Amino acid sequence: MLSQLSPNAKLFIFAIVLLLLSPIIVFMLPITISQTFYFSKDNIVLIIPTNNFTMLFIAIMLIILTSIMLGFKRNKYTYLMTIIVIVSSLVLGYFSLLNYTAIQKTQIVFKEFHHQTTYEWQDIKEVIYEYEIGTVGTYYFQTNNNEKFVIRENGQFGSEERSRIYNAAYLNGATFIEREKVK
Repeated sequence: MLSQLSPNAKLFIFAIVLLLLSPIIVFMLPITISQTFYFSKDNIVLIIPTNNFTMLFIAIMLIILTSIMLGFKRNKYTYLMTIIVIVSSLVLGYFSLLNYTAIQKTQIVFKEFHHQTTYEWQDIKEVIYEYEIGTVGTYYFQTNNNEKFVIRENGQFGSEERSRIYNAAYLNGATFIEREKVK
């Protein structure tokens, strides 16, 4: 009897293990899911928004806090609260895997939860790439309807991706302006 762990100890150990694994899960899961399910050979670059990582982190922390709460006290109210928090954490975790921005050869796609906005390259009038030496740059897009949107570079952008974006703009008649950011 003394060699077996109590349910409280098991819950605390689960919370500690999940806490230790959470950085790996938070940083790897959104990237892995997006590169697996949203991969297309037409993609120039696939960007995962930072709010995906934040939402997944919150979902995991809620599960950790719930298991700690259950480790201290278990009754019908804590079980009910646990069920509600676990379900909401799973939903939040699911939503954290849905968002992405894809710059493709023929279009630019913004996918947010249940809404998707697509801009065809033919509809893009102007692309301005603004950079500051030593930091990442920013792309400013303007459509023929004078809609404007911004895409900030991250570690996935390089000279090859910039060149492919320039070629896509050039082939579809959009002007591409590259300039250094003025402070």
